Order: sequence, then structure tokens, then C-alpha cells
Amino acid sequence: MSGFGAMKKEEKEEEKQLKKEKKEEVKVLEIKKESSTKYPNFEAEFMAQTSKKKVKPSSTFCTIVGHDGTGKTGLAMDAHMSKYTDNEMMWVIDHDNGGLSCKHAHYGDTDRIRLWSPWVYQDTNRTAYHYPKTHERIMGIMRYAIEYAEKQTEAGFEGQPLKSLLITAIDQFDQICMFNMKIHDLDLKAMDAVEASNARLNQEIGWNWGIRTTRFKQLTALCQKLNLLGVDVYWETHLKEDKEGRFGYDGWKIAWEKNATNDMFQIVWCTENMVRGADGQYTGESRYVARFFKSKTNPDLKNQKRVYFVTKEGEKAEWFGLPELKDGSL
Repeated sequence: MSGFGAMKKEEKEEEKQLKKEKKEEVKVLEIKKESSTKYPNFEAEFMAQTSKKKVKPSSTFCTIVGHDGTGKTGLAMDAHMSKYTDNEMMWVIDHDNGGLSCKHAHYGDTDRIRLWSPWVYQDTNRTAYHYPKTHERIMGIMRYAIEYAEKQTEAGFEGQPLKSLLITAIDQFDQICMFNMKIHDLDLKAMDAVEASNARLNQEIGWNWGIRTTRFKQLTALCQKLNLLGVDVYWETHLKEDKEGRFGYDGWKIAWEKNATNDMFQIVWCTENMVRGADGQYTGESRYVARFFKSKTNPDLKNQKRVYFVTKEGEKAEWFGLPELKDGSL
């Protein structure tokens, strides 16, 4: 019996040791699980992507280009008002008051379209605008938009959702960046755009266009952040003559910082086509045509054309808009 008892005791000791080892093994596994990566921040970001998202990112970063009076701003506002039919807002950073005129002509005093003037004015008579403060104001508006978009993802948010941002006359923002380079960044001690453009200073110092590009890219980056927060972004800009013929359409190219083309998901090119009769004379009818110059999100749209607006002399204008913008299939 003593031998049997000793054997049982040994078995109990072994069982106890196995349990202890198993507990230690589990503990080691838990420690390994907690420290399974040297990059916990990236791991947390990865896990956040695999979980159900609070907000769906927007894939609309669309530039609408064309000559003055071709309905570019109207296309963007029509897209927002058609796609979102509840109480959602579009904010407009309005460089050329195109947003102001379009809103008042077609949407009255609706609070679904909010207008922001980017300009800070000079107190002197030499130039109208204070370019460094104007650039600072635009960046401030954009950061506030991001803060607002972040807050609307939180539980209990009761404000009007921000769903679209439109920036008119991006070519004017490009000029703001250029004058900031001349006035502020190169330390020319120039008090305004007139003095900064002085021919002598140009010859002695020259320009660093990388600075202008960096300032322009600030706006692009903030717009991309809004996309991640579920906000559609539209830019509107004009055309300039394409003397080199390197990038353009019908002898024209987009008036902006040239690298911006790479950052767009979509580019819509607007033209006015004047209808002529068999005798070659203008009939009084104009058809406004949008060409999908770039479409990363829907390759089938590449080079497709849509008539979005028709005017006829003596008749009421017909507006159709762009279906792909209005229904979100862009």
C-alpha cells in the first residue's frame, strides 16, 4: 500500500506540475498576444480598418474646369442638392463670388449651402488683398471643416451634417500661393504683391516654385482628409492657353498648380458648343457639354460626354446637370 500511495502521490505532484506549466504557458501566450508587434499604433489602426466604420469615406475629389460662364459651379451645387436631400450642407470657399451668384440665383437663402469668403483685405490703397493673411484664413477654414466633420461622426451629434465642400476659382488660390512665396517665404522684405513683383527683385533673387507648390499642396492634403471623413470635395477652376501642347484639350489647359492633376479622382471638362445650321451660321442654340477628362473611380466614364445645359435664343434655358454627380455613381 505504501508503494501504491507513493505512486498516487507522485501522480498528483505530476498533475499539479502540469497544471502549473499549463498556466504559465497560457500566461506567456497572453503576454505574447499583448506584445505581438513592435508597432502597436499601426496595429490599432489596422484593427480599426477591419471593424465596422463609423463613417464611409468619400471617393469624390472632382475638379470641374472650363471657361467663365459654362456652369461649373452650378454642376457642383446641383450634385450636392440632388445627392443629399435632407438637411446636409455644402460649404463653399468662394474666391470669385461664383458660389454667391449661383446660390442666390437658384437656391435662394437656403442654409444648406454656406458661403465662406477667403479674402482678407488691405488697409492701404496699393493692393486690395493681404495675401499672407488670406492664405492663413483659408487654411483656418479648412481645419475648422475637418474638426466639424470629425465631430459629426460622434454619437449624439445634432448639427447639420457637412457632406460637400466646393472651392471656386482654384486658379486664384494658386495666385495666393504665388504671392505668398514672393511676399513672405523668400524674405524679400516686400510689403505687398506690387513690390514683390518688382522686376529688379525678380532678377536678383528669382523664384522658388517649390515653395508655391508646397503651399498649394496644403489645400490638397486638407481636402483629402475631408474625403476620409466622408465629405465630397469639388474644385472649380478656369482654363489658360496651352502653348506647349503638353497637357490640355482643344488648345487649353487647366489653370492651377500643374501637379494637382495627379491628386484628383475625377476631372470634368466643360465646353460651350455653338450649334450652326447647314449654312454655317449660328442658330442661336448653345449646348454645354461635359467631358470626363479623368475618372479614376469609374474607368467607363473616361472620355464620355454629357450635355448638361442647353440655351436657345428667345427660349427658356434647359438644365440637366450630370447624372453621375447627382446620383453618386461617379
